Amino acid sequence: MRDPFYKFMLITHRQQISLPAYLRFIEQCVASGAGITSVQLREKKASFQELLPFASELHALLKSYQIPLIINDNIKLALEIDAEGVHLGQTDGSPVQARQVLGANKLLGLSIESEEELVRANNYELNYIAASAVFASKHKHNLRRLWGIDGVRELARCSLHPIVAIGGIHQLNVIEVLSAGAKGIAVIEALHDAEEPAVMARKLRYLIEGREYAGVNE
Repeated sequence: MRDPFYKFMLITHRQQISLPAYLRFIEQCVASGAGITSVQLREKKASFQELLPFASELHALLKSYQIPLIINDNIKLALEIDAEGVHLGQTDGSPVQARQVLGANKLLGLSIESEEELVRANNYELNYIAASAVFASKHKHNLRRLWGIDGVRELARCSLHPIVAIGGIHQLNVIEVLSAGAKGIAVIEALHDAEEPAVMARKLRYLIEGREYAGVNE
């Protein structure tokens, strides 16, 4: 049985890296049993025309590994390339309308920053919610709160949807986050800043599965 798509999510952070070079990085993270179960395309400053070729080539690469692509805050782009899903923030539009547009078979996630938002999210047709953010991170700005471990535990107790932990997740805290009730993690810098992304991806996957990493080249 395939792992849930939300188990180990990589969020993109391409910036000025060339498309071929960035796709090589992505392939390192998904190939050879590295363990990524989905990729979320999140490039807040890029225009639709800039995103379209990136998204198209990224989607083609991921399809060859049977890994779903989730588009952050851009339903039009997701429909254009027939991506597997969409992730919304609290200011990115209505989850109800998004579900109507996407249909029942696409993945839909929503960032949660407060208890009130969680109560509303329990009434939406979502595939997961993201605890945004669990810890401080250089890639997540203008945050209303940091959930911390206790917050993740409370979300897990009250949520009707699986929780993905995002924000400052790395090899030293992933076990604690999952033990608190998160069903998956989403990472940016843990892999983008790694000297050997494929090795780090495997380490994180082993930790997610509760195993000790015994690889080489550590």
